[in-house]
Amino acid sequence: MMRLNGGWKMVAGRDEVRIGDIGHEGRDRIELRHHRRRLEIGDLEIEVPAVVAVLSGEGAGGEAYIAEGLGADLVEVRLDLIPGDGMKILREVRQATTLPIIATNRWAVEGGAFRGGEDERIEILAEASAWADLVDVEVMAEGRDRLLEMVDRPAILSYHDFSGVPGIEEAGSILRVAFEAGAGIAKLALTPASLEECLALLSLLLSAPGPTSLLGMGDVGRHLRALAPIYGSVLTYGYITAPAAPGQIPVKDLRGVLDVLMGR
Repeated sequence: MMRLNGGWKMVAGRDEVRIGDIGHEGRDRIELRHHRRRLEIGDLEIEVPAVVAVLSGEGAGGEAYIAEGLGADLVEVRLDLIPGDGMKILREVRQATTLPIIATNRWAVEGGAFRGGEDERIEILAEASAWADLVDVEVMAEGRDRLLEMVDRPAILSYHDFSGVPGIEEAGSILRVAFEAGAGIAKLALTPASLEECLALLSLLLSAPGPTSLLGMGDVGRHLRALAPIYGSVLTYGYITAPAAPGQIPVKDLRGVLDVLMGR
């Protein structure tokens, strides 16, 4: 199995951009963030910013079909939120859509519903990677490195804080840890308490060391799900029938807003 260590590149128009090679104050880097562009991670290529439809029930296969019609670019299968045979549902999603699939089995510490042991959780994610295009595991998870060694899919290394926002320096450190560990995409889902914190997080995106997804949770941070992609966030997450996180916006609405602001 191959471990993907930062195997990504960004392509915009005729220019290929390796984000890590551009200075934090490079004007070209900031300018490119205002246009849709292609992100290549391993063998996967997606146009970003991309809308991810979160699927979390037994009807995920049907929701995947609906998500594609509503303009989602990817779907996320939340194995921890699916009752019964999650692998069966994941296979149904694979058959129902041609969109790239993110497999997630979120642990309880970061808002998930999985209550088993860490070894079991990682084994489930590794098995799920056979039907998924990416896997999501928490950057702080004990089994993170083991999973990355087990799968040959790009990884989203994520961090969730449902009560607030770590200091901006700490948030930047989390991003660096994620990419040093081998993230294809780093994801921060945070709960800002003020517009000032929102602005600081948007500023952080402009100097992110690699492809980053920034999501705001709660009433104050909700607008970041639509606004952060303009500042470089590569993924934003929405729902089809019911939100899976505080502040999630319907996929249809996210797609409409991004199409107006960024074109398609």
